[in-house]
Amino acid sequence: MKLLLVSLCLALAACVNIPDSYAPPVQRHPVSGPATSRLKHFIAMNDPAAEDHFLAGIGPLENGAWRWTRQNPELRFVVPSPRGLSFVADFAISSDTLKETGPVTITYFVNGHALDSVRYDKDGAQHFEKAVPAEWLTGSVDVVVKLALDKVYVSPTDGVQLGVTLVRAGFVE
Repeated sequence: MKLLLVSLCLALAACVNIPDSYAPPVQRHPVSGPATSRLKHFIAMNDPAAEDHFLAGIGPLENGAWRWTRQNPELRFVVPSPRGLSFVADFAISSDTLKETGPVTITYFVNGHALDSVRYDKDGAQHFEKAVPAEWLTGSVDVVVKLALDKVYVSPTDGVQLGVTLVRAGFVE
């Protein structure tokens, strides 16, 4: 008898009316965590994350501070906001390569748009800085910068191209 009573109680407890539909769960935004991209808006060539920014035409670190470029070096950056930014590049032109090539013209491209073209006829440290139109930049996509040198020194022994020695580049306010 006891067994029958316990079985009856369990059978009645198991019968539950489950609704056919449920309300959607409360919508929540994910918590912001640390940035997973190592890309920055400005990079020195001796930064540990520098190589993450290179797409083409940039050599290994030399003297702990700079890198030789080839004829068409390309870099990528992430900018926090597209408004009010200028592209900056600090580099040097070697007197030895300048003697061989003569004056060098560099055309600066940002996301495929020609920002400026500058002729350099003196060796030594150079600084380029120019405002970039906001419509050329986006905050969520990599910004690609290309420096197109009209000529470079080509080593007669191994064919290596030597353009300029890049020290740092990127976007500043």
